[in-house]
Amino acid sequence: MTLQRRTGPIPCLQPYTDYRFVLVACTAVGCGASLPSTQRTLQSLPAGVWSRPRHVIINTSVVDLYWDQPSQPNGQISRYRLTRDGHTIFTGDHRDQNYTDSGLLPNHRYVYELDATTGGGTSVSDRYVIQTPASCPDGILPPHSVTVPDPHSILLAWTPPAQFNSSQPVNYSILLNLKNNSVITRQAGQDLHLSVTGLEPFTTYYIRVQACQIEGCGVGEGVYVQTLEAPPESLPSPTVNAVGANILEIHWSPPDKPNGLITSYHIYRRPLGTEEELLVFIWSRGPLEFFDASPDLRSFSYFQYRVHAHNSKGSVLSPWTLVQTLEAMPEDMAPPIATPTSAYSARLKWQEPGNPNGLITHYRLAYKKHQQDPTLNSTTVTALTVQGSVREATVFGLEPYTEYSICVEAVNGAGSVASPWVSIRTLEASPAGLANFTVEQREQGRALLLNWDQPPAPNGVITMYNLFNEGNLEFSGLSRNFLFRRLEPWTTYTLTLEACTSAGCTRTPPQNFTTAAAPPASQPPPTPLFIGSDHVSLAWGPPSQPNGPIGEYFLLGRSVEERGRGRSNEEEIERGKVLFRESSPQQIDTFSYTVTGLHPWTQYEFSIRTHNPAGHTLSPWVTVTTRQAPPRGFATPTVNHVQGRPTEVLVSWTPPLEPSGIILSYRIQRNNVSFSFSFDPTVLSYTDEDLLPFSTYSYAIIACTSEGCVTSPYANITTLEAPPAIVDAPTLNSITSDSINISWSKPLTQNGEVTEYVLRLNDEEVYHGEGLNFVLSGLQPHTSYHLVLLACTRGGCTPSATISIATDEAPPTGLHAPSLTVTGSESVEVAWRAPEHANGIITGYELRRNGEVIYVGTETRYHDFTLFPSVEYSYVVSANNSKGAVSSMAATARTHPSAPSGVALPTVQPVGPSQVRVEWNTPARPNGDIVSYTVYQRDPVQLSINHTVFTPENGAFTERQTTLHGLKPFHRYEVRVEACTALGCSSSDWSSVLTLEAPPAGQTAPLLDLQPDSHTGLQTTFLLTWSPPAQPNGRLLHYEVYRKDNRRGATATLVHRNLSAACKDEGLQPYTTYQYQV
Repeated sequence: MTLQRRTGPIPCLQPYTDYRFVLVACTAVGCGASLPSTQRTLQSLPAGVWSRPRHVIINTSVVDLYWDQPSQPNGQISRYRLTRDGHTIFTGDHRDQNYTDSGLLPNHRYVYELDATTGGGTSVSDRYVIQTPASCPDGILPPHSVTVPDPHSILLAWTPPAQFNSSQPVNYSILLNLKNNSVITRQAGQDLHLSVTGLEPFTTYYIRVQACQIEGCGVGEGVYVQTLEAPPESLPSPTVNAVGANILEIHWSPPDKPNGLITSYHIYRRPLGTEEELLVFIWSRGPLEFFDASPDLRSFSYFQYRVHAHNSKGSVLSPWTLVQTLEAMPEDMAPPIATPTSAYSARLKWQEPGNPNGLITHYRLAYKKHQQDPTLNSTTVTALTVQGSVREATVFGLEPYTEYSICVEAVNGAGSVASPWVSIRTLEASPAGLANFTVEQREQGRALLLNWDQPPAPNGVITMYNLFNEGNLEFSGLSRNFLFRRLEPWTTYTLTLEACTSAGCTRTPPQNFTTAAAPPASQPPPTPLFIGSDHVSLAWGPPSQPNGPIGEYFLLGRSVEERGRGRSNEEEIERGKVLFRESSPQQIDTFSYTVTGLHPWTQYEFSIRTHNPAGHTLSPWVTVTTRQAPPRGFATPTVNHVQGRPTEVLVSWTPPLEPSGIILSYRIQRNNVSFSFSFDPTVLSYTDEDLLPFSTYSYAIIACTSEGCVTSPYANITTLEAPPAIVDAPTLNSITSDSINISWSKPLTQNGEVTEYVLRLNDEEVYHGEGLNFVLSGLQPHTSYHLVLLACTRGGCTPSATISIATDEAPPTGLHAPSLTVTGSESVEVAWRAPEHANGIITGYELRRNGEVIYVGTETRYHDFTLFPSVEYSYVVSANNSKGAVSSMAATARTHPSAPSGVALPTVQPVGPSQVRVEWNTPARPNGDIVSYTVYQRDPVQLSINHTVFTPENGAFTERQTTLHGLKPFHRYEVRVEACTALGCSSSDWSSVLTLEAPPAGQTAPLLDLQPDSHTGLQTTFLLTWSPPAQPNGRLLHYEVYRKDNRRGATATLVHRNLSAACKDEGLQPYTTYQYQV
């Protein structure tokens, strides 16, 4: 069976829309449906872009624009683009549906366009024109007092705009939900309050105040207000789908006007035709769906459902929805009544199932044949399918006298049920499938032993077998074999077998039999019809005594050489190769065959071997000699160079592998042109002369017999290379001071492949390669050179004529630093030499001191005066020619030093009681290298002077600071600095400093005088006196006296704090030891 795929377009579909396809295939009995397949069409251009444009003028420079999704998006909106006067002002995705355009001009006209883009392309809306007002109220505030009294109204109050024309009245309007299509506008006149009625319950409104005067209107910001709840309204009926015989799927939608938050849904069910309804489900949250699998649901029955929606203010009922449960498999199918009506048919009658559980669409009648072998399984065959209204039918196609089991299967939309099997046997018929005889040859072709089998389908009880020979009865009985005697050999007989039952007889077709055959005899040899160089056409006829059906002819062949290798006469007769086999030859008088693939000019022998079923015979051999032919197997000639002779090659060849006759001559063919002369068969080589160097030639050899010639494959050779004929001198393209750009062309007569070009400069090789140009670099400026070009092949090189060239001038190089001689503290003599490489003619020199030109001329020395002592000067000399200049490295020299001057006071700062830090600066005019600094320290009281010398090896020399140690606390010192060069020293003035204070030292113990107490008379008072410290180290502020007794762990107690050097300690304990410290 061949299945052909069927396809076809489905027109009139909407873009970007999901379609559900089901394929239904129908026969005369019924239809079957495929599984559903959902496909979505491709995206297209959106249609209806900005079909309902809206805008609100906020003020003279700001406009709010609103748009909705295109009426036919035809895809997924990926972008919105808003243009004003042809310029893009906003780009957004599908979520953006408004834009505030600011920065506009008052009393100005603007044109807006909106384009929407999907995967199918972009569509542009119509132009939308907006005129901004010349002036309008501005600074409009949102409503400040908002009250919601009931589900359908809102009370509002607002304040006047901040800016408006006080000479004109202001009219107010309330705008609700500007962003939606359902814009609500309420006029308030000149009042500053309004009651907005006719609103939807439990709905959020965005409320804005619009103030208008003669020249225009302005809109302020808004507030969001939600109305109160109300009972829900307009609840659609639920969607109920049957998903099983006792399972229903219920989906519902919220009320068209929920008017609040839906708190619950109640699902009710009732059977069709009754008023009794049952609450089957209460929804509180989750998806709006319910699966009813109640045991009360019956298959293929009608039920009604409705939904009751509740919110905090009331409820609403939906209309009833009718649904029918799906079918279930039928049940309780009774066995049919079966009656055989013939050998090939039976009549069946049946009743509808006890429980159809649906609509019986059809009945299937099935049967199965009883097998004689219990190990074999019976195959059930569906014999007939009838409509569900039919209750009886006849089954045909049964086999005669066979036992069957038959049943009836009832089918509805959900399944099927089969009845129990009932058994019947069909009536008898004539036998069927009576096979031909099995024949055995007996008595050397004089008898035939005939055997036959019982018919595979006797279709009843066999009562008789009859055997007829050409219509004559030869045998009758129940035996299944018979020896047929008194026959002639190799003779054809026509026999027919007949088998009979009580219902009739059946005969086999007439069967021809032929008695045995004998081997053939007297086969004539083949006769040559045509003899060629590689083939021979032979013909032969049948043997004069075939003695049976000729089954095969074999054409045997051999060469005379093969016959000579036979080992005996008998073997020689039979030896030969089968060249042709004629199987099952027709009864004709002559057979023919053309033997191909023979060798020319060769002797062959041929014979015919004839076969029949009894044996074979061989004809005599006939000898045939093939004709001559053009030679074959002529190899490619060998072509070799003659060493040192580019104009000669040696051509040699070998005779053909198969001459196919007698070789008469050879001839050479060069470049498809044959030589005018030929060679004897004994000549196998030739030297070809007067050829062109480095030229390709092809050679072939022609060998000929009397029947034709053969040309060998071509052998290609390229003659040896020779030096080029003429080489032109190179061309000078450009010349600089250090390079020459040279190019050249290939020789006109190369005599080979130029492998390289050699460039020689002043007899030195500067380049070799395959290029046709080269840049000579690294040359000396203003220099003459000799140049030669050589072109080389593998056969040698040829030089060009020599040309002379000179490089251009270049800026001079190699100018050494000038030589400097210091001739005093205020003069230096400068001398220099010419550059090492003038690269041209030097036209003058320039001398610079510290970057300033001090000399221009052609001399090479200069004496520089009016310099400063001990100052380092830098000199640079420049040399000039026509191409530029070169500057030397800088040379430095220092004029002779003198004594420094301008030594400033040092900075002196105390850093402790015994240390002073001294800092100083370099002299204003060192007049040479400072070789040392000396710091002098003196005590004005003792008139002693100490000094410290700092040389460049000391860190203080570089830092120009030091610290003086070992000084007395709170003591005045004087310091000065001296700076020295190799030629003298200079000092600063004295600088005074006072060291810091330190704790006093050298305090002696107090003197104790025990005195009686003025009140008690006991000696419990000490008078303490003491001397000042030996080293006060500063200004004394006060004395402190501490006391402690000898008790263990006793602490010292302050008993006196004053500048006085005496104190009295009273109120002591009698007879107690005390310790005092000052």
